[in-house]
Amino acid sequence: MRFRGYRYTVVIGRYVEAADPSGRVVPWISAFGSRAPHDVLSTLPVEEVLVEEGGALRTFASIEELLAYAGIKRART
Repeated sequence: MRFRGYRYTVVIGRYVEAADPSGRVVPWISAFGSRAPHDVLSTLPVEEVLVEEGGALRTFASIEELLAYAGIKRART
């Protein structure tokens, strides 16, 4: 997941991790400081969401677009 104005990305696989622009995993604190993953995901402006599905790469403009594709309704808070 890429965020507008941020150098680092969030990679969600077996774990939630931070990655640098070349895709290498970096310490979370180096990328996002003391922010928890849920805080980063809910507050930073999403530029794009990349999903690897069956060997193909799909791009979504937002988390909402990804959830709609997956048929998941987002809980209202």
